[in-house]
Amino acid sequence: MQSLLLMLVTALGAVLLGLPYLLRAFGPTEAEVVSWGRVTLLTGVTLAVLALLLWRSRRKLAQLILSLGYGWLALLQVLPIALWILFHGSGISDGSQPSAFVAHWAYALPHLALFLLSGTCCASACRRAGFPSP
Repeated sequence: MQSLLLMLVTALGAVLLGLPYLLRAFGPTEAEVVSWGRVTLLTGVTLAVLALLLWRSRRKLAQLILSLGYGWLALLQVLPIALWILFHGSGISDGSQPSAFVAHWAYALPHLALFLLSGTCCASACRRAGFPSP
């Protein structure tokens, strides 16, 4: 039951983390940033549904699907982590209008937390299926 709760919390975290990007909370940004928010939000919703449907299953395929899904979510966090750190102190804009918003490395922390949670969920699903953990 604890691993199901962890999977659901991680999926909810993905949904909540995707919303600011989708809603342009960081000012005018490139369309790719909004797309990243949409992909993360949809990944979170999909993983929540899959976790509820497949968690009890001991079938290797079901656990492999969960493991791949949470692995994908972890990979999605790598670029934002790197970019928030790289652009620390810089303004973020797509060039159309200057924005007063300035990037800070601390914005990478929720992505780092989601990365670690996703990795834990991925490893948990692998163990449940009898696969070696990544």
